[in-house]
Amino acid sequence: MASEENGLETAAVALREAQTAVHAARRKLTAAVVSAYRAGEPVARIAERAGMNVMEVRNLLAATGTSRRR
Repeated sequence: MASEENGLETAAVALREAQTAVHAARRKLTAAVVSAYRAGEPVARIAERAGMNVMEVRNLLAATGTSRRR
């Protein structure tokens, strides 16, 4: 029983660490997308380069308040 509990705790810690890494990567991707868009790169090209579709990029820009060039 003790090894099962240890395995569960270890898995929970690994999950939290992975979630932290995913959040950090998402912030970096968001910053890069916003930067590219503000530099004048078309949404379709950003999506292609980031391995995303156009709607994902548009949604990301809208969520950050960057739906229009400034």
